[in-house]
Amino acid sequence: MPPRNKPFHNSFSVTPRASNFAYALEQAPENPTHRSPHKLWHFNDGEDVPCHVEKFILDPAPEQELVHETSALYTSDEEQAVLKKFDRRLVLFIALLYMLGFLDRSNIGNAKVAGLLDDLSLNSSQYEWILRSFYITYLLFEWMPVLYAVLSPSTYIASCVAAWGLIASLQALATSYASLCVLRALLGISEAAFSPGVPVFLAFFYKRDELAYRIGLFISAAPLATSFASSLAWVITKLGQRSPIAPWRMLFLVEGFPSVIISVFALYCIPNNPGTARFLSKRERRVAEIRLRREKPKDQQESGRRSFQWEEIWATVKDPKCYLTALMFCSCNVAFSSLPVFLPTIINDMGYSTLRSQALSAPPYLVAFITVLMTAYYSDKYKDRSLFICFHALLAAGGYAMITLAGVLKANSLWRYMGVYPAASGFFSAVTLLITWTINNQDSDAKRGTGVAILNLIGQLGPFIGTALYPESDKPYYVPGMAVCTVFMLAVAVLSLWLRMIMHYQNRARDGRYTVLKGTGGDDGSNGEDGKLFGQERRFTFIL
Repeated sequence: MPPRNKPFHNSFSVTPRASNFAYALEQAPENPTHRSPHKLWHFNDGEDVPCHVEKFILDPAPEQELVHETSALYTSDEEQAVLKKFDRRLVLFIALLYMLGFLDRSNIGNAKVAGLLDDLSLNSSQYEWILRSFYITYLLFEWMPVLYAVLSPSTYIASCVAAWGLIASLQALATSYASLCVLRALLGISEAAFSPGVPVFLAFFYKRDELAYRIGLFISAAPLATSFASSLAWVITKLGQRSPIAPWRMLFLVEGFPSVIISVFALYCIPNNPGTARFLSKRERRVAEIRLRREKPKDQQESGRRSFQWEEIWATVKDPKCYLTALMFCSCNVAFSSLPVFLPTIINDMGYSTLRSQALSAPPYLVAFITVLMTAYYSDKYKDRSLFICFHALLAAGGYAMITLAGVLKANSLWRYMGVYPAASGFFSAVTLLITWTINNQDSDAKRGTGVAILNLIGQLGPFIGTALYPESDKPYYVPGMAVCTVFMLAVAVLSLWLRMIMHYQNRARDGRYTVLKGTGGDDGSNGEDGKLFGQERRFTFIL
């Protein structure tokens, strides 16, 4: 260790300002624009002790001293470059996978309009059980998001994508009610293994206040897929009229098999963690790891491994806040699961032709796609989840109320169709932020995985209600189903404000949110420039 307060070769001098304070030495290479971490030291009453240091900035003076600041061993430009690469190369690819999965899940609604029921001689009750078979297995395998914290994500995700692509394609060969039920059940298993855990996976790469927009990009693939499915279904239905293959069979095949091909790329394009991203340079991988240190529990920082401890899982299971978000998610899923599969039928029953009903199903979801992205962006910007959830829940409730009222009054079908826009935009946005909120308020990978598992285990009870809301006997207005969705979305608004009050109270109860870390000193009360004791860090606080 060079002597203090004296310059030394290829390094900067260091001036300790207080005892028990950690400083970092950085090399001064020939190119002054490039810096790389060198050594980390802790000055403690005359002894030089190596220690872990997270965030510093260098003064521009020739003989520079290190100042404790909130910028890290990287520049903001470097951090933004890493974020942009993750957004383009990781999030958009994951969104593509989710879009393909949601396409394969929800296109059965378009297949119904394209002649599925007539060709297989199915009645309304059998069709509802075909829908339920997917959600039964989806619910039973909702525990699988925990595996993202312990398995290789690239291999795991690629396997899931290949599985659902193959199963979705095989639906084209279904010849009976039983065979289609089995295939839909298998599809539920493969999608349960992937979709619910993706937000947990993205938390490996982003900070808490960056997650909503990225999860928004991911979730927004759902309305985009639905609009794409409607447009594609329109084209396939039109072409199928002159084809020897039934339009609904061609629909399953054309929309299912691309997932099998994409799964090969997923194996090589998806990194397991920030340090293994092939599309980042060596320096960028280092920046990607350093910037997330404050997002991880201390034992995970030291070990470099993801935390997976049973006591953390049990603590999450006992946390009542997890069940409030799960109840909100369940309520949202009543609408989220039902409208995409029934909308073509609802529009068809408004008096439009089969082809036109397929085409008219697309615009509401394109609007929802844009709304989700805008909502997620501003939720991150203002670091608020509950108020946005409440607003969009009320928006969706208003849309469903409009459809209900128009049905009761037997108003023009245009009013019912216009109500679909706020309904779809509202529940898609609320679902996005509920998933983000759950992940934001857990402080380890194991807790996040468990929180999302609880969210989905309870939340996926919603589709069992949603898939039974639109029986043939209620056509053409489906007033009871629309009224039920209205009530559930109002419940989401109330519960979001209730949970906000609980978290606000718990944050207030944690006044003095700084705690002395074990083994870092701070007993002498020496203060840093920001008024905090050296050797202290901010406690975990909830995002409201």
